[in-house]
Amino acid sequence: MAKIYFDAAVKGNPGPASVAVVIAEESEHQIYTKDIPSTDNHSAEWEAFIYALECAKARHVETALVATDSKLVADTLEKGFTKNEKFKTYLFEAAKSMKDFDLCLINWIPRAQNKEANHHAQQALYQQLK
Repeated sequence: MAKIYFDAAVKGNPGPASVAVVIAEESEHQIYTKDIPSTDNHSAEWEAFIYALECAKARHVETALVATDSKLVADTLEKGFTKNEKFKTYLFEAAKSMKDFDLCLINWIPRAQNKEANHHAQQALYQQLK
């Protein structure tokens, strides 16, 4: 089972943003980053999650344990519901993408356990702003 970590970095709220994904499979450790259009911090976390699923699918990952320090994303996915109209679109897209996997579990982790994804998101944002 692949372990997938993701995070987003935003300068301002809203502001320029970057996302990062770390996919750990046995001996392989892949890092992906992407700049995204100016957005708020919660939307950036959703964008990071969807990007994580895209990266995992491209690597032909079939089973995944996805870890996030975003309580909003983790709780919304666990409930399968949100009142926020903007997040409904993200939830729908995420749920659709998760069906591409044999198994895809979401787990909330403390920020301290998501340091690598956070570091790469911050670095990508720094490069974007240079």
